[in-house]
Amino acid sequence: MVEEKEINMGGGWKMVIRSDVDKYEKEFIEIAKVRNERKIGRFKLNPRYCRELGEMLIHIAEEMESEGISGGDDEESEE
Repeated sequence: MVEEKEINMGGGWKMVIRSDVDKYEKEFIEIAKVRNERKIGRFKLNPRYCRELGEMLIHIAEEMESEGISGGDDEESEE
């Protein structure tokens, strides 16, 4: 059950989020920072916490937006 999604972050970086099963048949979600097809940093998350993480990220993004902090959506500023 390997499902993978990518988020392009600019400058050749992307974030890969995928679900997988380890050798003990335990499911996990892997979040990895990738460049040139190499995983530079990664984090394995228990699926039961995915919704909570997503909701927290949305909350933080909304707070930053209300304070006028740029979210980095301008691709030209990244290059």
